[in-house]
Amino acid sequence: MKSPQFAPVVLAFVALGATAALLACTRHADLRDEPDGSSIERPPEFDAGGIPELDSGLGSDAHPLCADRPTGECVGSNDFPCAFEDWVAATAKECQAASGCKTNGWLEVRMGPGGCVEVIGMEEPNDEVVACLVAEMGAVKCPCGEGISQYYFGAGNVGPCGSK
Repeated sequence: MKSPQFAPVVLAFVALGATAALLACTRHADLRDEPDGSSIERPPEFDAGGIPELDSGLGSDAHPLCADRPTGECVGSNDFPCAFEDWVAATAKECQAASGCKTNGWLEVRMGPGGCVEVIGMEEPNDEVVACLVAEMGAVKCPCGEGISQYYFGAGNVGPCGSK
């Protein structure tokens, strides 16, 4: 049989062990965004401002109704079925190259709730690029909801591609 005089000693060891376990399991989270002395600067955010809408004819009878269009290359992975921004950028690059790389400024594309492009806006419209964009974006639908995507063609593009 155990002696009652050891009970306080055992209880003290149990309390000390529990305290040590609690101290070992603490976490620290830095919730403040304080300067850390790193030399990497964040790029400034740029607002493209108001980009004029083009009379592209996307809402006209020249294109099939949104529900009747096949799904385009704006499909992402199973987890993220909509790849709207990637599709806009890829289409803009293809149209820029097909037109001889003469387009400058900002492009803005607005997707409607049905998954079809409803509005194309360009800061510095180029007829060849607009025709290319409308041909692609007016023919397909995407597994996406409403959204806006912007793409920057650049500045000083005078063609041909690869030269400035």
